[in-house]
Amino acid sequence: MLPRRALMLGGLLGAAALTAGCAPASGALGGLGGRGGDSEGLPNSLTWGWRLPTTWDSARGIGYDVHVLSLVHSGLTRLDPDGELAPDLAHSWTYNDAGDAVTFHLRPGLTFSDGTAVDAAAVKAGLERSRDLPGATSAQSLAVIVDITADSETDVTLHLAGVNHQVPLLLAGLIGHLVSPAAIAAGVELNVAPVGAGPFVLDGYVPGSHARLVRNPEHWNAGEILLDELRVVPRPAEAVTYAGLSSGQYDIAHIDDSQIEPLEQAGFGITTGTCFNVHTIEVNNRHAPFDDPRVVEAFNRAIDRDAIIESVFFGHGEPDWQPFTRDLQGYDPALDRHWDHDVERARSLLAEAGHTDPISVTFHVLSEGDDTSSRIAEVIQAQTAAAGFDLTLEMAPPGSGQKAAHSYTLYMSSFSGRESPVQALEVLYDEDGWMNISEQHPSGFDEALDLARRTPLDSPDYTSNLQAATQLAVVGATPHAWIANWNRAHAMNGRVTGFTHCRHTQRFEGVGVRS
Repeated sequence: MLPRRALMLGGLLGAAALTAGCAPASGALGGLGGRGGDSEGLPNSLTWGWRLPTTWDSARGIGYDVHVLSLVHSGLTRLDPDGELAPDLAHSWTYNDAGDAVTFHLRPGLTFSDGTAVDAAAVKAGLERSRDLPGATSAQSLAVIVDITADSETDVTLHLAGVNHQVPLLLAGLIGHLVSPAAIAAGVELNVAPVGAGPFVLDGYVPGSHARLVRNPEHWNAGEILLDELRVVPRPAEAVTYAGLSSGQYDIAHIDDSQIEPLEQAGFGITTGTCFNVHTIEVNNRHAPFDDPRVVEAFNRAIDRDAIIESVFFGHGEPDWQPFTRDLQGYDPALDRHWDHDVERARSLLAEAGHTDPISVTFHVLSEGDDTSSRIAEVIQAQTAAAGFDLTLEMAPPGSGQKAAHSYTLYMSSFSGRESPVQALEVLYDEDGWMNISEQHPSGFDEALDLARRTPLDSPDYTSNLQAATQLAVVGATPHAWIANWNRAHAMNGRVTGFTHCRHTQRFEGVGVRS
């Protein structure tokens, strides 16, 4: 059994900390150096330049936290590298005939990193905490679970508020991560000291600097985890990526699209591909003139998405007209190139709507993170001017977040996707959806979404029912102008083997170190 090591703050793994976005001089990281420094004698160790989570407590996690938190936590289910539903701590699940209860069948002999059992009682305690914890980001999604019963050591049943076949998908990310009931009862600060059942254990952490993860030999899939140690650090700045990968300060680094070609030409391995994330402009249909569907269509047709792919994304990624990426659940081929670029048609629509002078509107832009949103917004500002829109760009105040966006008319943002496509549509198009600043949806949307929710995932009707809900949302509600799917790229040096692109959560099964 792997002992639970004390959380070490400050001074861990070397005297110098890595600051976000900067690569230190060779050797400055001590234990964080990809090939040098103190690695406690662990032979198979890699350093991943990514981003550190906002918290280690999955119940409070957001967006990109899922990638690192899934290394130390597991849930009943997960998504595989292709974004498809797969078993995790549960090897299978069974719905009752009514579809309002689902029993998960746990793998036997599972344990958390503190040595306590992952049994039905632990699942009950963990999901109830995530559902009932004040301020938990998982609470609203888990409200569908009205009761949980531990039927045996390895069988746990979730009793639902109604028929809902999306639950295995809902639990495949942050929402479903489980923590040790013993840690919950002891009041462990899970935001800095996670006690999960994932493939790795957090062995050292300096907030904003680095995290050291060590292999968990008791994980059910430990045979697929080839690394003894994985160090997670903030991704390198563009100017130092080459040097960092060459020196071994980074073995794997998340990179911008602009870096793909030069790093590939320099001989580094590259993985790249689309993912669940989509850039979008949130459109407030309560604000004139976007309360007129003709203006909304004109705005969409004024945007040249293909040109944005070529310029902002250096030819990577895909143009999008819907919230789901090609080949993912929910994607509707009929919506491909819906409202494609057509400046003349856009001008005609504005004339029909009575707009002979340029439409002046403030276009708010998400100011946190990288500058991709700003670059997209600047291109759109120029493109839409040709059709009759006069956009004034204004940066949204730092920290204002999505809640403030409900007062904006246009908001350049991005959608990180959801494991459940029905939940994604709820977030984006339901009247109370977090990313529906219009706070309205088309007639029939609730019924279409509920039909998709009630349809078993293995039913021959599931795809068509889900696509019907997607089409009704995209065509009827229009509180989003979808722009482009994210391309996620990594570069790696010659030490890395087995690292592959994952469409949702980045996984490390099969990733090793070349001898």
